[in-house]
Amino acid sequence: MIKILIIFFILIFSVQSEEINFRGSSTAIVNKDEIKIRIGQEMLNTENFKEISKKYSGIKSYAGLIDKKVQKRVKRKFRGGGDIYTDFSDTVVYIGNYKSESVGAGFLIDKAGLILTNWHVIDKADQVAVWTLPNDGAPSEYVLFEELDPMVGTVVATNKLEDLAIIKVGNFPQKINPVTLGSIKDIRIGDKVYAIGHPEGLPWTFTDGTVSQIRKNHKWKYKSGSSHKATLIQTQTPINPGNSGGPLFSESGKLIGINTLQAGGQNLNFAVSVEHAKNFINKNPDIKKVNPGASIMKKDYPNAKVQDYNKNGTIDTWYIDENKNGKIDTAFIDDNEDGLIEAILIDENENGIWEIQIMDDDGNGNPDRALLDNNEDKKPDVIAYDYDQDGTWDKYEKVS
Repeated sequence: MIKILIIFFILIFSVQSEEINFRGSSTAIVNKDEIKIRIGQEMLNTENFKEISKKYSGIKSYAGLIDKKVQKRVKRKFRGGGDIYTDFSDTVVYIGNYKSESVGAGFLIDKAGLILTNWHVIDKADQVAVWTLPNDGAPSEYVLFEELDPMVGTVVATNKLEDLAIIKVGNFPQKINPVTLGSIKDIRIGDKVYAIGHPEGLPWTFTDGTVSQIRKNHKWKYKSGSSHKATLIQTQTPINPGNSGGPLFSESGKLIGINTLQAGGQNLNFAVSVEHAKNFINKNPDIKKVNPGASIMKKDYPNAKVQDYNKNGTIDTWYIDENKNGKIDTAFIDDNEDGLIEAILIDENENGIWEIQIMDDDGNGNPDRALLDNNEDKKPDVIAYDYDQDGTWDKYEKVS
C-alpha cells in the first residue's frame, strides 16, 4: 500500500498577510538539530492527529488494478533511433489512472514537474500515479505495480477537444530534462519518426515508423462518447493501448506530436500535432505555481483559508476549522511546495497558539516526530518520536 500524505487545497480566499498571521504568531517549527533535550516522562495526546491523518491516507495502490501476468522485457533495435531512446527514455513516464483503471504515457515538458499527456489518459481522475524509468531499465508491468512506489501527479490543465492534459508532480526528479518542442513544419511525408510508450503492458517500448500524412482539423470519437478535433500526424509508427500520451519525435530528437490513437486498419496511427501542445501550454502560464494538490481541497475543505507564507506566489499553508465552530484549529504546512505535507499544527483549545506540531522529517508521508508546547509559551516542552512510523510514539524527551 502506498502511503503518501498528500496536500489537498484550493485557492478559494484571497488572503492578505495581515488577515492571516497564524504561523507568524505561533510556535515555529523546530529542527531537531537546533535544540538540546533530556529524557522525560511526558506523554503526547495525538488523538486529534490520528483522526485527521485518516483523511490523508494517500493515493490508492495500483497493484491490483490491471490483472496481468509478468511480461518479459522486449528488446528492440532500430537504426538511427538509439540516441533518441537514450536521450529521452527517462523523460517519458508511466501513468496509472485508478479512476478508470487504465494506463498511459506522458512526458516532462518543464522542470517544474509538468507532464503532458492525452486527456483520455487522465479522464475522470483528479490525481494519477506517475512512475519514471528505473535506473536498471524497463521493468515488467507487474514489478512496476507491486514493487515500485509511484509519485503522485495532479491534473492541473485540460483541453478535452484536442485530447490534451497537463499533470504536475511536485517532487519530480530534477536530474531529468524536459523534451524540446519542435514544429510540424520540421517534418515531411515519408520522414522517419520515433515513439516511446507502454503498449499492451510492456513499459518503455521504443518504436519507429514514417510519416504517412498530416490530417488537418481531423475529428474522432472514443467509445466513451467523447468527441475531439485537432490536426493529427498520421504515421506507421506502431501505437497500441498504453502508448497514448507518449511523445512522437522527429529524427532530430524534437517533439512533433503526442501519440493519441490507432485506427481500425493496419499501420494507421495518429498523434496530435505539437502545435496544439504549444498553444495549450501558452494558455496556462500559471500552472508552474500551482501546488500539486489544488483540485482535491475544493471537495474536502471548500472553506479552507490559504496563505502564501513565503510570498513567492505559491500557496504553502492552509487553515482548517476542523470542528466547524468558526475557529481555526488545524493547519497544514508545505514549505517546499511539492504537494506533500511536512507538518500538521493543532490548536486544541483554539486560542491562537499551536500546542501540537506533527512532523514528517523524512518526507515519506508518515509522521515521525512531534513537538508539544504544554505551557503555551511558544516553545516546545516535549519531543515525541515514532521511529518505525507505525502510528505509535516510541519515545518522549523533555526539552531543556
